Amino acid sequence: MIAIGGSIGNGLFVVSGSALANGGPAALIFNFIITGFMLFNVAMTLGELSVAFPVSGSFASHSSRFLDRSWGFAMGWNYAMNWLIALPIELTSAGLIINYWTKSVNIAVWITILLVTLLIINLFGVRGYGDIEFFISIIKVIAVIGFIILGIVLVFGGGPNHEYIGGKYWHDPGPFAHGFKGVCSVFVTAAYAFSGTELVGLAAAETANPRKTIPRATKQVFWRILIFYIASLTLIGFLVPYTDSRLLNKCNANASSTSDTSASPFVIAIDEARIKILPSIFNAVILCAVLSVGNSSVYGASRTLCALAENGHAPKILAYIDHTIESLTSYVTDGGACKVIFALHEGDAIARTPVISTVR
Repeated sequence: MIAIGGSIGNGLFVVSGSALANGGPAALIFNFIITGFMLFNVAMTLGELSVAFPVSGSFASHSSRFLDRSWGFAMGWNYAMNWLIALPIELTSAGLIINYWTKSVNIAVWITILLVTLLIINLFGVRGYGDIEFFISIIKVIAVIGFIILGIVLVFGGGPNHEYIGGKYWHDPGPFAHGFKGVCSVFVTAAYAFSGTELVGLAAAETANPRKTIPRATKQVFWRILIFYIASLTLIGFLVPYTDSRLLNKCNANASSTSDTSASPFVIAIDEARIKILPSIFNAVILCAVLSVGNSSVYGASRTLCALAENGHAPKILAYIDHTIESLTSYVTDGGACKVIFALHEGDAIARTPVISTVR
């Protein structure tokens, strides 16, 4: 279940709106298929290496062993920094999503509560991470399957307004937006949306029977790509025109941040069908997805920092492991780095950070 729902998050639910706005429905589907095909090959390779060599640090340690220590050093630190930066971004997104229901509490309060909660969950090791991810993955999978069924009904005019949509948005405004430039820009969003698949390999070192569980998990990547990404985004292309002003658009200086769940093409499709209550339910699903990425950020960063220290690529103190919990020093580093990044941003700057991150 973690392998299936692990990378279903902000990239699919919200940032895919940027891909639709910048490339159009045809570019959206084409690029996600191409990126998914590349990801499938990478996942299979990582799964094979993780079964044969279930070491701490996964692909970073594999790079040090089979390529060069400098390669493993660079890859490991790049991956750790990726998660250290992603954590405050996702927590900020979660805080702003909560403001959808209530704005009486300062967002800093929600961010602090969520950060402490995620750190406590991960103190229980891979079991704490796995249990939470399993529960949230079930929610995300049910939500996507439910949307696929709902989307098919809406396309054929089964919604409350009984409007037959069919392929009208493929004719007007059309299948492509911004020409070749738009097609190329979607690749960035697709790569971001698929991030998190590698966590299966990272957990191999702490898996009881990696020879049995890892192959089964990596083989599910194909079905996740086909059903949860391609099917849902195909329906999005039918239900939402790429000219909709509510979509994220990096070419638009006034575009909302990824924290604005009203920019989600899934929520837009439901709103256009005039279905009550469902937008709030889907906002809750997006909140769960954001917290899932935050949970993965703590797990991925702490395990990578610990592995770097064990391989001599980071201060030895980061390799300290408490017998009752887990990589204690690495967790403290995660929390400290998160607070430092928050301190560097004020006001609207932190709210725009997710957009900057996804574009890069």
